[in-house]
Amino acid sequence: MDLKNKKILVTGGAGFLGSKTIIALVKAGANVVIVDNLSSTNKKNINSAARFYNVNIINPDLKEIFKKEKPEIVYHFAFNVSVYKYLDASGVKEGIKGGMNVLENCQEYGVKKVIFASSGSVYGNAKNFPTKETEPVNPFPYDVTKIVLEDKIKLFNKTYGLSYVILRYTTAYGPGQTAGAMSDYIRTLATSEQVDIFGDGKNTRDYVYIEDIVRANLLVLELDENFKEPIFNVSSGKETSLNQLYFAIAKLLNKEAKPSYLKERPDELKRYCLDYSKIKNVLGWEPKYSLEEGLKKRLKEEGYI
Repeated sequence: MDLKNKKILVTGGAGFLGSKTIIALVKAGANVVIVDNLSSTNKKNINSAARFYNVNIINPDLKEIFKKEKPEIVYHFAFNVSVYKYLDASGVKEGIKGGMNVLENCQEYGVKKVIFASSGSVYGNAKNFPTKETEPVNPFPYDVTKIVLEDKIKLFNKTYGLSYVILRYTTAYGPGQTAGAMSDYIRTLATSEQVDIFGDGKNTRDYVYIEDIVRANLLVLELDENFKEPIFNVSSGKETSLNQLYFAIAKLLNKEAKPSYLKERPDELKRYCLDYSKIKNVLGWEPKYSLEEGLKKRLKEEGYI
């Protein structure tokens, strides 16, 4: 899709995923609008080429932004990075309310397509690996908001014809990321300290490099609006244990790896690995970076090696 001068609104545009996607959108010539209340993001991530609104997506003022800007495409990335925010009813309610406010304004002001950042962990502790999009969802409490909003988006599609794409990302990583186990491991090992790992470190994750995710975020704009079930996993398709990740980082930093192991926390993913064959078959996307390549690239860009 030719994005030159297309008006695109990005919620959560100062976050890791949003800010990296905006760089690519601006480079493609898009006219980008950011909505972010900076509650869990950094003002330094705001792209100077975009118009910025410091507004919570729950706020009724969001309506005035849509009315003024009239975006053609909306990326809904806004989500608190702390899973604990969504472990109680108030957090879930807040996330749903904000998402509904975005969708209602999309419908009212003629947005042509919504791309929603969901999560690969909505499958919970799945039975089949790599997990396909056809696997039943079984979300942990912190993913309930994602599933509810997926259903609401489908409803808006059926009722109002709002075109959408739902992307279920696995564990994203890359330069500039501050949250998550990988970032904690890097910061701690860089100071020659050791981390505490909950459980035995054998739980697995599926790491996908941010540049690969950004390519997917733009590529889905090519999808025909009549495509049925536009829900795609975006992943590496490979399992990596927390132990393997920790020792890989230690090796690259030339540090000793002796983590401490604590009692496993409740509601933890045991295995996590998604099948990306659907988006590969439909749009030709597949990850370019292996975990080793991505880690090296991140550590170099962040000045650790």
